[in-house]
Amino acid sequence: MKKILDGLEGLIRTVCTFLFLCIAVLIAVQVFTRYVLDMTLSWSEQAARGVFIWLIMLYSGVLVRNGGNLGFNILTQRLKGKGKAACLLFSDLVILAFSGYWFYQSLQLCLSFQNFRFSGLKLPYNAIYAAEPVGAALIALFTVEVLLRHIREAGRTPAGIEAMNDFAGPDTKAPAAGLAGTGDGTADPELQERGDMQ
Repeated sequence: MKKILDGLEGLIRTVCTFLFLCIAVLIAVQVFTRYVLDMTLSWSEQAARGVFIWLIMLYSGVLVRNGGNLGFNILTQRLKGKGKAACLLFSDLVILAFSGYWFYQSLQLCLSFQNFRFSGLKLPYNAIYAAEPVGAALIALFTVEVLLRHIREAGRTPAGIEAMNDFAGPDTKAPAAGLAGTGDGTADPELQERGDMQ
């Protein structure tokens, strides 16, 4: 699964690089035609805006996956153990819920504008508006990965195990450190070292 998501992220990065170059070319053409040729293209500005929207929507999922999305970390920096684990899980769940709601609403937006076209580009509105449900789906996909990653990381240290047990409830227990280690009941030295560092 991780290899598939890594490949998807690489594809998104490549596409976004191409889109960024397209924006630069479109803006350069617009400036040249307006101030040098003294003429204005009716489609260049709309095209640059549309490409920019697709660039933002596509790369937003990559930012969520790598922790680059904007957020307030005042609580997570001050909390430790079960408090920090619970805060991170709650944040992931909120992002996942919001992206699901956003996906639904953006689909409704696309359906309501399916018969409209841009005057300059001669393209349907959904050629640009479709970026929203795509971006929301990518955010939801990568948020699920981040959520599972936080659960696994919380279960690899004694503090994390206690945090996950308290957060999940009495009927759900995180695995013991030894079972998460080498497989013979002893803790993996690398995982033990990471636990000591925390």
